[in-house]
Amino acid sequence: MSVYKATMSDIAQAANMSRRTLYMHFKSKEEICQQVIEWQVNDIIERLQKAANSSLPPDRKLRLYILARFNVVDNLVRGNKYVRYDFVFNNLRIEQLRRRIDVKERQLLTQILQDGKEQGLFNINDPASFARTLLIMFKSLEQPFVIIGHRNRNYQTLREYIDLLFNGILNKKTRL
Repeated sequence: MSVYKATMSDIAQAANMSRRTLYMHFKSKEEICQQVIEWQVNDIIERLQKAANSSLPPDRKLRLYILARFNVVDNLVRGNKYVRYDFVFNNLRIEQLRRRIDVKERQLLTQILQDGKEQGLFNINDPASFARTLLIMFKSLEQPFVIIGHRNRNYQTLREYIDLLFNGILNKKTRL
């Protein structure tokens, strides 16, 4: 069920309060939805910022960032059946909601990549362009990550993607 199909009773029950109390604070479910989205966006940005601000070297920081990013997605969709529904069946709606997050993510990723380039850790020409590409790649992995739904298997696959990003697909023994 999409968040837009939720009734005020559903929302009140999820918030563990009466509908009357809910109406004292919000005029409509759209207003509630907007406030909840704003809180979640701020929380997501804060978590990503924390990973990006770690004192780790850029390569380890990028790994931490990727894991933190997918952990945020995982927690968000596991914690709210309405968000999960929109995430799986209404990705266009999710894309509209995450615009502010995407802008911040591009900034954070660009800075990590720029630091790694300056330290000689990353072999990339344009950190900003590569950050946009990484963000597209991450977003393309989100829906399968959510649909699979098995936390351990998801994180094992995610670690394999991270290894692929850093090391390529060739076995080190067979590299030329």
